[in-house]
Amino acid sequence: MLPGFALLKIDASALLIYRAAWLKDQGAPRVTREAAMAKLYATDEAQQVIDAAVQLFGGLGVVSGHPVERLYREIRALRIYEGASEVQKIVIARQVLAGMGGGA
Repeated sequence: MLPGFALLKIDASALLIYRAAWLKDQGAPRVTREAAMAKLYATDEAQQVIDAAVQLFGGLGVVSGHPVERLYREIRALRIYEGASEVQKIVIARQVLAGMGGGA
């Protein structure tokens, strides 16, 4: 992954997070879909960025205590906390269907 693409993924993640927070601040009754989309995208893309960093650092990237190794472990936990990525996809799908009158 080229460094520019990593910045793109980070910025896109931040914008999704900011949108969910902004909607909540505006008094939206529910931001379930937006929050799920932000969490899913941000954690999946963070995993890809950290994977690229581990590749870039080679063996040093997996040495216990190295910042890249620590981030690699932390991002895995983030993909599990508050619902695995697969659960976030289900949440998003239900919200989209409900908005279309599908009543999920």
